[in-house]
Amino acid sequence: MANKAAQETVSRPAQPTLARLVGLCVAAWAVPGLGHFLLGRKWRALILFTAIVIMFLLGIAMQGEFFTTSAGSYLQTLGYYGELCVGLAMPAARFFGYSGGNPLFVSADFGTAFLVAAGMLNTLSILDAYDIAMGHKP
Repeated sequence: MANKAAQETVSRPAQPTLARLVGLCVAAWAVPGLGHFLLGRKWRALILFTAIVIMFLLGIAMQGEFFTTSAGSYLQTLGYYGELCVGLAMPAARFFGYSGGNPLFVSADFGTAFLVAAGMLNTLSILDAYDIAMGHKP
């Protein structure tokens, strides 16, 4: 009988501390895929890093626009936060002189969509790393 009770209880991994979760999420935001890498999911980390960085670089190559919060439009503010979710790539691009695209360039709108999509994919990556760390996902 005791053996049956031992089989019914499922052992869950210990809950990570709040500091570890915050550190993991910040690392996952800063460098796409780093959260998965720290959790030992190296292939998933490589795939996410490659996909997000390529999307961001394609957005820059297509002269996508960086949104600002000073435009006064809610959609532009949401676009800014969407692009900022890509991590340190956006501030790094600004530091190295990319001020945003040319709105008259033929593929600038597609480039902007790629920049925002890269940020949104990184947001999903952060949430996935959080779920794995919490033990909600195998």
